[in-house]
Amino acid sequence: MDHGPPTFKLTDFMDVSTLQEIQDSFASVAHVRATISDADGNVLTQPNPTKDFVERQNAIARAEQEIPEAQKQGREYVAPILVQGQKLGTIRMSIGTPTSPFEEAAIAKLAGKFGVEEKNVRQLVKQVSSNPGARAAAVQFVTMIANTVARLCFQEYELRQRFNELTTIYNVTMMLAEPRDLKKLLDRTVRAVCEVMDVRAASIRLVDRDQDTLSIKAVYNLSPQYLNKGPVRIGVNDIDRVAWSPRGYEHVPDMAKDPRVQYPDEAAREGIVSMLSIGMRYKGRPIGVLKVYTATERNFEQYELDLLKAIAAQASAAIENTRLLEERLAGEAVERQVRMAAEVQQRMLPDAPPKLQGIDIAYTYVPCFDLAGDFFDFIELPDQNFGLVIADVSGKGIPASLVMASVRAALRAQVDNVYYLYEVIRRLNVMLYRDTKPTEFVTLFYGVLDARTKRFTYCNAGHPPAMLLRDGQVQELPSENMVLGIDPDQRYTQNFCDLQSGDSILIFTD
Repeated sequence: MDHGPPTFKLTDFMDVSTLQEIQDSFASVAHVRATISDADGNVLTQPNPTKDFVERQNAIARAEQEIPEAQKQGREYVAPILVQGQKLGTIRMSIGTPTSPFEEAAIAKLAGKFGVEEKNVRQLVKQVSSNPGARAAAVQFVTMIANTVARLCFQEYELRQRFNELTTIYNVTMMLAEPRDLKKLLDRTVRAVCEVMDVRAASIRLVDRDQDTLSIKAVYNLSPQYLNKGPVRIGVNDIDRVAWSPRGYEHVPDMAKDPRVQYPDEAAREGIVSMLSIGMRYKGRPIGVLKVYTATERNFEQYELDLLKAIAAQASAAIENTRLLEERLAGEAVERQVRMAAEVQQRMLPDAPPKLQGIDIAYTYVPCFDLAGDFFDFIELPDQNFGLVIADVSGKGIPASLVMASVRAALRAQVDNVYYLYEVIRRLNVMLYRDTKPTEFVTLFYGVLDARTKRFTYCNAGHPPAMLLRDGQVQELPSENMVLGIDPDQRYTQNFCDLQSGDSILIFTD
């Protein structure tokens, strides 16, 4: 990997038959002899002149036998074919003496075919054909041929570059769009970057705000020793801050000499010299960087920067989409669990109020969420006694519902064995203090109605007081007990109320 700028051959852009056609077109119009060779001097085309040109060349050859060798210099004109500063080949042209005028139709066809101004071709052909010794015209003519070939090659070169860029972006997009493990996809992405960009190594680091670092998420061709060199701090990382700017990238030609590099010695030991950091952003928010490394000092072309920016943008979108998908799936899993827990909680609540002679009981239950910390219960006790409990757990949702289930189970376990209400509540208080956080507490109202005597005995642990409606007047049933779960040494008291015909009691949560 990382072999420097690519080298091309003339035949990488044009096949020999196309070069032959270009050569023959110019030669037949201008009545000259031309050949095209590659950068190493190997002739790629063969002369294919007109009949008139063959006759003229024979005459010239006979005449040149009497001309000293030194006078033959200047009969051949040479022009290089250059693409991106690289010499791909050479065009050589020698001039003969025309025996017939040049054809206007051929010039027009030639100019149109290769995108050359017709008047320029006509003028140069006329000068070269009418005056074989016109050196300036000959130089211009052969240069025009070389430039035409070079332009066609460069157009092909650019088309291939655009095609390769689009192909790479398409492949990366398809990879990142696949519903697979994101880590594997990012690993494949950095590998593809190395292969397409012909660089030594590549990596993707993502922002970790909690640790103020860039954590490695994907890497290709970097050793464990280099990856474990130490944390890459965001707060002191000027290189990546530039990459997150509107510019979108930052180039470090030599990591050993740039003072912004955090670990220059480790980079030297790893054998990497240049680095390019591409900012990864999502909706304007920095989320990471795509980095490429080279083994030799290297500058990057604009098309390479644009390609890496496009890949970084695709990777950013894939990362965020994966996070959203994971959050959605996790949310759906929690929602399923909540629904199941809500069904269990609903089964803990009474299906219908108990039926007692001379007493009407009704209730309504409207929780804020699927899972709630409020609950109520009816408990059948010996000797026609009937227990009623209503409670409110601090907080909402799953934690509150779990505490609620624990309180309900503990309360039922105690009332089967303990007669005094205040002792039942005291034991609940100790249990909650032991098993809950300091910020968690429960308010609870527990009462027992004797169906025979209509006496209602109750113990209120910090719950809103029950309301008694008697003879059109409303009064609170008094209580001064503390909530459950705060003080394990708290002592509780119980009260009672003898109900009369027509009385109503309302017990509620807030």
